[in-house]
Amino acid sequence: MSNKATEKTSSHLPLHRPAKMLALKEPVLVTGAAGFMGRRLLKRLLDEGKEVVAFDVIACPESLEEDPNLTWVQGDIASRPALTQAAENCKTYFHLAAMVGDWGAEAQHQRVTVDGTENLFSIALTSELEPTIVLASSIVVYGDQIGKGVCDESLPHGETFGPYGRAKQAQERIAQIYLQRGLDIRIVRPANVYGAGCKPWVEELCRELLKGSPCLIGGGDYDAGLVHVDNVVDILMRSARGQGLRGQIFNAADENGITWKRYMNDIAAICGAPKPRSVPRLMAYAMAQGLERSYRLLRISTRPPLTLEALNLVGSDHHIVMAKTKKMLGYRACVSYQQGLLEVEDYLSAFN
Repeated sequence: MSNKATEKTSSHLPLHRPAKMLALKEPVLVTGAAGFMGRRLLKRLLDEGKEVVAFDVIACPESLEEDPNLTWVQGDIASRPALTQAAENCKTYFHLAAMVGDWGAEAQHQRVTVDGTENLFSIALTSELEPTIVLASSIVVYGDQIGKGVCDESLPHGETFGPYGRAKQAQERIAQIYLQRGLDIRIVRPANVYGAGCKPWVEELCRELLKGSPCLIGGGDYDAGLVHVDNVVDILMRSARGQGLRGQIFNAADENGITWKRYMNDIAAICGAPKPRSVPRLMAYAMAQGLERSYRLLRISTRPPLTLEALNLVGSDHHIVMAKTKKMLGYRACVSYQQGLLEVEDYLSAFN
C-alpha cells in the first residue's frame, strides 16, 4: 500500500447524515459479559432497566444474582447449544466475547474469537427476530498502519503482528460475509481502553512500573490512542440504537492527545512507582522479536515481557479519527481524561 493511501485526513472522509436514535430492542444479549467492557456494558443496560441475557464462560457474580432484569447463561462461546439457549428471544446482540491478549496459542484465539463469532452469527441468521448485532472489534485490525498515518474506518486491514490482531481481522471478515447474507451488523473498533478494572493498561502496567521495568518506547512522546471504557460503552449503545446503520464501522477513541509518556507518568504517580523508564524503539523491536522466537522454540506458554503486537500499540503515534462516529452517532465523550484518572486512582487505592 502506498503512503498516499495511508495518509488520509478527516477532510477525505465521506459525508454521513446523523442517524436517528431508536429505543433499544429487548431482550438484549451480551456475550463476554464478565469481561472488562462486558461488565460496564451490563451495568449501563441494567441501570436503564433493560432486560438482559448475559453469556460468559464464568458464572454469574453474586452481586448480580438477584437482579430481576438479568438472566445469566454460563457457557462456551464455541458451544452451539449453550449459545442458542442464550440468544433465544433476544432482539439485540452485543458481541464482546473474544480471546483477549497479545499472546497465546493461535488455535485458542481461532476457537474463541473466530469460531465463536461464526457460531453466534449463524444462530442469528436463523432467528425470526432479525436481531441487531453490534460487534466489538479493535483498532488492532489497522495493524502496521497505526503510527503511519490517520486511521479512519475506510482504511483496509493492515499487516498484523500477533494472534489477537489476526483473529480480530478474521472476525470482521466473517461479519462482512454475514452482512451479505442479510444480518444487521454494526462494528465498533475501540482503541486502547482504560478504566477501573482494566488489566493491561492499569493493573499490569502498575505492576511493571512498580518493578521499575522500562515501559515507554522511544520516550513515549506520542498519542496513546486512549479511550475510557464508559465512552466505548456509549458508542456501543448508540451503534445499536441508530436507525439505518447496517454495515457501518465506528472508531472509538477519546482524541484527547494524551501521550504514553504522560499516561504512564500519571499511573506511576498514582501507584507510587518511579518515573517510567524508556527503551529505544529499534532495541525494543529486536527484543520483542527475539523473545517471541525464543518462547515459541522453547514452547513457553506464558506471555513474553514484550511482544510485537504490544510494541505496535505502545510504540506508535495513534491518529484514530472519530469524525464519522461523532457525525453519525451524535457522540461526545461522557468521561474526560481527568475523570477517568480519578476513577483509576480510586480503584487502585482499593485494589492495593
